[in-house]
Amino acid sequence: MLKKLFFLTAVCFLGAFFAASAWCEPIKIGVPLSFTGPYAADGLGYFRGIKMAVDEVNDEGGLLGRTVEMVKFDTQDLAPERVMQAADQLVGRENVASVHGGWAGWGQDVRAYGKYEVPFFMWDASLNSVSVIRQDPKKYSNVFQLVDTERPLSRDMFKVMSKLPVDYQNKKMAVVNADDSWGMESAKGMIEIAEERGWEVVLHETVPYGTREWGPILTKIKSHNPAIIYVEIISTPDLITFFRQFMKSPTHSVINFGYGLSLPDFIENIGRDGDGLLGETTGLPYPKAPTPRAQQWMNSFEEKFGANPAAGSFAVYTGVMMWAEAVRSVGEVRDYQAINDYLLNSAYESIAGRTLKFDEDHKISTKSWPLSHLQIQEGRLVTIYHGSDNKYKDYEFLTPPWMQ
Repeated sequence: MLKKLFFLTAVCFLGAFFAASAWCEPIKIGVPLSFTGPYAADGLGYFRGIKMAVDEVNDEGGLLGRTVEMVKFDTQDLAPERVMQAADQLVGRENVASVHGGWAGWGQDVRAYGKYEVPFFMWDASLNSVSVIRQDPKKYSNVFQLVDTERPLSRDMFKVMSKLPVDYQNKKMAVVNADDSWGMESAKGMIEIAEERGWEVVLHETVPYGTREWGPILTKIKSHNPAIIYVEIISTPDLITFFRQFMKSPTHSVINFGYGLSLPDFIENIGRDGDGLLGETTGLPYPKAPTPRAQQWMNSFEEKFGANPAAGSFAVYTGVMMWAEAVRSVGEVRDYQAINDYLLNSAYESIAGRTLKFDEDHKISTKSWPLSHLQIQEGRLVTIYHGSDNKYKDYEFLTPPWMQ
């Protein structure tokens, strides 16, 4: 009898010990990003934003009393099979509690993580991704897109360019984009609104990543002498070689590099030579933030990484914080259905003073998450408009030096 009692006591003690140990284990979150390959600069911006959020949560005592730990996976060139492998590794093997990615905008990431239940945040909202979700919204109720689709964003870009204090010599536009879905859909939105507003798109070229010789395209641009040149390629080497070669014989054109201008290594490489270039990103205007809390965040980011928040940094930071709020509200990190329902049905108050809510396509539209329209001035990015209807009070558009 004593032996049996001792055995049962030992079993209970060990069970309590292991249960307590499991409770104290870190909460793992998956971070599938391009750490190498053609999108590595893009991936770096996302990683910095996610790390900011994780460090902040841990510095404040963790989540439900547990620390949060990142598990990285290199998605490299974002090939469909690589994205699927990331989901199976992070969710299937590593058993992460949520996943926070960047952009992989062909829709394969929606399919990859939709077969699981863990919350999946991404900086996509490409038309392809939204199309997949619309096929079965219930199946993909764990997918959350932290930005709007390509066309609304590029239409917003044009609205700002059309109101700049520039005496445009004509109403001609040249469009150059990469041969991925982001580039092609962004170009379609730009061309669509330009033609609606009476502009003529005199050149539209789609190029592969790794394009370094721009002579033939620049010759065509020069022959048309367009008032606006719009280039949407998420690659710093491609954009810098384009601009360097353009400057050998510049036209009297405003140049907008779209999202590519906000890549972390773009400013580091171009410096003051890029003064006058335009571009866009989502979320937080800088270097002057709209709220004291957001300004503190921006200062901390620059101190930690020695660079401006870029490439969706603030958006993915916000995604981690939205997930953490949902977990705290539900009170359990593995109750995925309750967490996903909370995320889909609740509004989130961001530190930038914006109320964010996912729409029926599981994305955040430009109405609540406006674009920051950027320009390089004195070698740094500054916001000149926040949203197409909101001129930023701290910085004004400066005429590019090649147009003076």
